[in-house]
Amino acid sequence: MASAPIDLSGEWDGQFSYPAGNGPVTPFLATLSQRGTSFTGTIMEPDLYLGGATAEATVIGVIAGHAVDFTKTYRKATMGYENPVDYVGQLVDKGERITGVWSLLDMNGTFEMTRHGGAEAHVEREETVEIER
Repeated sequence: MASAPIDLSGEWDGQFSYPAGNGPVTPFLATLSQRGTSFTGTIMEPDLYLGGATAEATVIGVIAGHAVDFTKTYRKATMGYENPVDYVGQLVDKGERITGVWSLLDMNGTFEMTRHGGAEAHVEREETVEIER
């Protein structure tokens, strides 16, 4: 019997890195909501072009087994944020972490996301879902 897909819903702390260290390691906060094998959400990160400001993006993606694929599109895109960014990763650590690569035009780098609150929050979410069924 196949197990239920891992639910990505909730908050994730993450960071992405630029190729060959050509930019800062950038932290972000992702808030995801999953329905079936699809998910949507938002990402907030420091705006590298406007010091002290926050860049906001929407996310739309899919999960298949342990593979995660999503596109980040910036809201009110300012210079430097006009193009969507594609992310492809794998769930690891029992669904508590996602690692992978991002690509934008001719550039790519790595990213990592960790479930906010860790395993305890994941168990609480599973129990809540079970009670709601």
